[in-house]
Amino acid sequence: MIGLPERLETYINAYERDWPLSGTVLVAHRGEVLLKRAYGYANFEHHVPNTTETKFRIWSITKSFTAMAILILFEQRQLLLDDRLHRYFPELSQAPDITISHLLTHTSGLINYSSLPEYNKYGNKRRMSRQEVLNLFVDKPLAFTPGSTFAYQNSGYFLLGMIIEKITGLTFENFLSKHLLAPLGMNDTGLDNNRKVIPHMSSAYDSSWNDLILCEYMDMSSSFSAGAMYSTVNDLYLWDQALYSEKIVSKETRELAFQATGAGYGFGWFLDTYLGHRRVHHGGAYRGHRSELHRFPDDQATVIMLTNYDFVPVRKLVEALSTLLFGKDISVPRRPPEYPLEKRAFDTYMGVYEGFGCTASVEQVGEQWLLVWNEETVIPLYPRSEASFQHMWQDWSCTFSRDDQGEITLLGMKKVR
Repeated sequence: MIGLPERLETYINAYERDWPLSGTVLVAHRGEVLLKRAYGYANFEHHVPNTTETKFRIWSITKSFTAMAILILFEQRQLLLDDRLHRYFPELSQAPDITISHLLTHTSGLINYSSLPEYNKYGNKRRMSRQEVLNLFVDKPLAFTPGSTFAYQNSGYFLLGMIIEKITGLTFENFLSKHLLAPLGMNDTGLDNNRKVIPHMSSAYDSSWNDLILCEYMDMSSSFSAGAMYSTVNDLYLWDQALYSEKIVSKETRELAFQATGAGYGFGWFLDTYLGHRRVHHGGAYRGHRSELHRFPDDQATVIMLTNYDFVPVRKLVEALSTLLFGKDISVPRRPPEYPLEKRAFDTYMGVYEGFGCTASVEQVGEQWLLVWNEETVIPLYPRSEASFQHMWQDWSCTFSRDDQGEITLLGMKKVR
C-alpha cells in the first residue's frame, strides 16, 4: 500500500504535469513533515529554480502576525481590546464606538481602502505615508454600525499596525522582529518595503495569452501591517508550531485569537471546519504571489503552499492535499470539455465591466473568446457551460451572473457597456 507521503507527492506531481505550477508546499502531521517540495522557477528569466528556502510575499497571512502583536501588547497591559479607536486616532470622529476588537475581527464598519478605485488605479503603485493611506478612508462614512456585520477588509489591520507603532515607539517591522520573528527563529521572514534586497526572493508573474509576464509593480508601503510580509514554507511551519506553545504569549492570551465571531473569524484567522476537522486558516493573494496556511489544531496537522504565479489556485491545492491527509481520495482536476455554446449567447456577455478601479473587456477575435484585463492582460477562454468559461491552459475559470437588478456581473464587476 502506498504511504501517505507518497500519495501527497504523487498528487502534486500529477498536477504539475497537467497544469502550470510554481512555488513551494509543506504538509506536516504531529510534528512530522510528510511533504516539502519546490516547483517551478523563482525567477523565470534566469531560470532560477524555486527551493524550499525561496521567499514569497504572503500578503494577508500578515494579519495573523499583526493580531498576535496586538495580543502581546494586551498581555503586557499596554492596551485593552475594548479600547476605543478615537483614543489613538482623534480624527476618526465619525467612529466613536469602534474598538480594537472590531478592527481585529473585521467588524468595524470602516470602508476598505484597497477596494477604492483611486487606490487600485494609482495609489498602490506609489510610496505612501501612513497618513496618506489613512486619508483615503478617515473621513468616509461607515458602511455599517460597528459590531453588527462582518466585512473583510484591510483598513482595520492597517490601523492596528499604526497603533502598535504609537504605543511602542518602534516601527512595526522592528516590533515584529524583536517580539515574534527573532524569538521563533524565523530568520527568513520580514516586511517587504521595496527598498532592500531580499536574498532568495521570488519574482512575481502573471500571464497574457499563453505567455508568462511580469506582474504590475506594487509599492508595499500601503500594504504595511495588512499584508506586506514575506516568508518561506519553513518559517511558516515554525509559526504554526509556535501557536501550540507559550513561546510568545500565555495559552489564555493565545486562545483569544481562535475565538470565532458569528462570521467565523477570530483575531487574524478564519475559523471553520473542513471534512469534519476544525480548521484555522488564512490566505493572501495580490500581484503574483499567493499563499495559504491551513492548520488543523485537533489533528496537529498543517498544509502550507506559496506561489509566485498569480494564477495557481493555491487554496484548491491546499484543500486537495488536506483531503489526502485525512485519508480520502481525490483526483487531479481534468481540463473540462468545451460546451457547445451558441455565439448569440456569448454576445450577451460581450462588453466592458468595471469595478474596484479595474476594467475587464469581454471580446471575440476571430474564433477566439477573450477576457482582456485592464487593457493589458489577455485571457483566452472557452465555454464550459452556459455561463462559465475556462482558461485555455490554466486551472482557472470565471462565471457570468446577474445581480438583484438583473445586470450582468463578472468577478464582482458590473457590465457598463
